Amino acid sequence: MEGAKSKKRSAEVALQQKSRSPKKARSGKEGKRGKKAPKGDGPHVKRASSAYIHFTTDFRKKLKEKCEKKGDPLPKANEVAKLAGEAWKSLTDDDKKPYNAKAQIDKDRYMKESGKLAKVESDKPKRAPTAYFIFLAEFREQMKGKKTDTDQKIPSLAGEKWRSMTDDDKQKYKQQEAAAKKSHEAAMEEWRKKNAGKEAAQAKAKPEKKKPPPKKEVPKPSESEDEEDDDEDDDDEEEEDEVEGDDDGMLISGLN
Repeated sequence: MEGAKSKKRSAEVALQQKSRSPKKARSGKEGKRGKKAPKGDGPHVKRASSAYIHFTTDFRKKLKEKCEKKGDPLPKANEVAKLAGEAWKSLTDDDKKPYNAKAQIDKDRYMKESGKLAKVESDKPKRAPTAYFIFLAEFREQMKGKKTDTDQKIPSLAGEKWRSMTDDDKQKYKQQEAAAKKSHEAAMEEWRKKNAGKEAAQAKAKPEKKKPPPKKEVPKPSESEDEEDDDEDDDDEEEEDEVEGDDDGMLISGLN
């Protein structure tokens, strides 16, 4: 009987402690992450597709029709991509013309819908090219119509060659860069004179970027609250000891 009472009392004390100081739930993101919203307040504009993307779309369509006629299953996506890549490499420049034309139309559509066409048509002088970009343009001209032994693209090959060049080899490109900078500075001075008030007006017209809302700080429990919890726990322990002492006294008196 005595053991049952003490167990019952211990369970009640534990329940009171749990209700007074519940554990904080772990903070975390619930559910799957949603898709990122498009930047800006305007509607999302579909990006332009390259000539190769237009070709692969056409290639998949023809392959699907071919498989349906024969009753064969359609290959897996990675196999279709591999077949499309091989077919694209085997095409001549004339064969690629229809896809290049589609890509150009799609690019014009994207530039118009996104509002980037107005930026391109601006009369503001373009930045002066660096020595490496001057070299890259020259390298592209040299590689026109040539086939490479590896699958590396022109920028990768140009980067390797540029790194292997000495300072003397790069000197002519650096001189061209310096000359381009001088002409760019002169062109910018003339442009600023013509558009003295336009730049200030455009800067004012631009909407200010919205600042993200401040993060909510979770209040930490103060030391005084922790001390109060400890004091309450001590009081509960003392109360439990007193009850157990009373039970012992009652048991002894019963024996007497």
